[in-house]
Amino acid sequence: MPHLARGSLQPYPPAVLQTLARELILHGSNSHDSISVLRTIVPWLIAALSFTAIPPTSEAATDEAEIFERVATARSLFPPEQIERLAAVLPPDREVRWRVRVPKHTAPPGVLVFVSPTSDATLKRGWSEVLDEKHLIWIAAQDFGNAVPSNQRMLAALMGLALVQQNHAVDPARVYISGMSGGGRVASMTVTLFPHLFTGALYIVGADFWTTTDPALLALITDKRYVFLTGAKDFNRKEMRQIYRRYLDAGASRSLLMDLPRLGHEYPNAAALETAFEFLDADHTSAR
Repeated sequence: MPHLARGSLQPYPPAVLQTLARELILHGSNSHDSISVLRTIVPWLIAALSFTAIPPTSEAATDEAEIFERVATARSLFPPEQIERLAAVLPPDREVRWRVRVPKHTAPPGVLVFVSPTSDATLKRGWSEVLDEKHLIWIAAQDFGNAVPSNQRMLAALMGLALVQQNHAVDPARVYISGMSGGGRVASMTVTLFPHLFTGALYIVGADFWTTTDPALLALITDKRYVFLTGAKDFNRKEMRQIYRRYLDAGASRSLLMDLPRLGHEYPNAAALETAFEFLDADHTSAR
């Protein structure tokens, strides 16, 4: 696998960055992570970034044509003047590894950033076909499960999105984040703190309600599409239904509750995943 080309992201407008910085404050803890989070801003949003990826190791690839590993450190990703601030979130020389799957299409794909509840970021059985059908790049950080502080998990997810955007011409109207259980909670934090970076989210048996009161962010949050996926045997079903209702009451009307009759606290099958993406893609007739 060749080295990735060096490049840079386009910077976000200053007003956007100022709003995001204000929102990245102490959020306390939640029942699944039990870790205080967001004690500092995420400085890589304040400047255009560049990186050099390390080639994947042969043992990491389960399908060399489609699934591979990318490795980077904060020091390789961020400008030198940001490293000291970023060190409060993640050690600058710690290697972060992502599993990446790119569909075999020529048109610009969408992106699914996935947050796993465990250290294992392996793509689930049956999901590859759905990702191909929906023309989505999939990326997930390895070793960033529920035992890791939530601000580090958020940063790993955002770094993963940056890696994809650095190396692929993606469809900006189809940039999604998802997670399962505690990973769903982190996904819900990330998309509502950074609504400028995503167009929708899929929460699988885990989600939290947003904390921001900023009118500009709320307008972006409530304009997106969200899928809440739970089931009759999910111990978190009651809370998922409550959070879904709070989204609707707060104005996020383009939210879908998928309450499956036999699903427990587990990953959905391919058919349910496809239904979720059909809802997220409803505004985009070009989605495959």
